[in-house]
Amino acid sequence: MRKGLSQETLKIIACTAMLIDHIGATFVPGYALRIIGRIAFPIYCFLLAEGVCHTRNPKRYGVRLLIGALLSEIPFDLLFWGRLTWAHSSVMVTLLLGFGFAMAQKNVTKLGHKLLLVAPFMLLAELLGTDYGGWGVAMIAMFLLTRNAKNRFVLQTILLALLCYEIGGARIRISGLLVFVEMFALAALVPIFCYSGRKVSSSRWIQWGFYLFYPVHLTVLLLIVIVRYRYLI
Repeated sequence: MRKGLSQETLKIIACTAMLIDHIGATFVPGYALRIIGRIAFPIYCFLLAEGVCHTRNPKRYGVRLLIGALLSEIPFDLLFWGRLTWAHSSVMVTLLLGFGFAMAQKNVTKLGHKLLLVAPFMLLAELLGTDYGGWGVAMIAMFLLTRNAKNRFVLQTILLALLCYEIGGARIRISGLLVFVEMFALAALVPIFCYSGRKVSSSRWIQWGFYLFYPVHLTVLLLIVIVRYRYLI
């Protein structure tokens, strides 16, 4: 048995960090919980890059992402923006666009052409106002295109640091220095580099559970906000 973290363990870490992040964004002032939550997105990007390379049924993989995106949009809008809006889209749309790039680049052999191909998917992410925008799609492409590279760990560390810097976000002061909160996402490389490639279960229920966790937990948080608001007034 290969040592290291299984696929399911990585998904549990990502889901837990995301839940902590969204609790912080919704209920807890400050950035303590948001810092913990920064590790979620890089793990999801890494898992998507791995998933599209190993899936036996890309169409089914894409359908699961699409269903997750459709189910997420209303609770995402209402929870984080207070209204239904076309100006913003959830991170599930970012992942769906990353999947689109992964499928499109499969028959492209030259690295330069692959890098050019990611541009329209990044642009579409910006136009749709997805979480992490075009740089989020670029992060998926980065993990996908470097997975077999020499010195992969060093290369991914450097590139992820650059992407996190570009994503930016809020800044906090640490020992007199202003630091982008997104830079804490680099901690995600610890569990990512501990990934063994093992898949513990092939249960479709478990697979769907991870995909549905995003819309379900958003809906639960939204209901808590609604109940809390009504109670306060």
